[in-house]
Amino acid sequence: MSGIALVADKNTVTCFKLAGLSEVYSVEDAKGAEKCLQTLLEKGNLRIVLVSERLINQIQIFDQIAAHKTPLIIPIPDIKGPITLKTDLMIELIKRKTGIEVKF
Repeated sequence: MSGIALVADKNTVTCFKLAGLSEVYSVEDAKGAEKCLQTLLEKGNLRIVLVSERLINQIQIFDQIAAHKTPLIIPIPDIKGPITLKTDLMIELIKRKTGIEVKF
């Protein structure tokens, strides 16, 4: 098991390709991101999946993500810059896995 992948819009994917990341997936919307993430979860050979904040804020597959130990899903700003997430993904995953609510 190894590797890092990116799921994001076309412009963000292009930037990461130029930076040398080879496993990148361009998606148009949240539905495309959900399908891509499901495929990556089933693939099982990745440790980290970077997902643009704008997409992760809209996807609805937290239960499937929480059911897997890997890959770690990390929200990143896209080319338009950072946004404020409705739900902090890491806090939500910790709460679902352990039943403990974490506050920072």
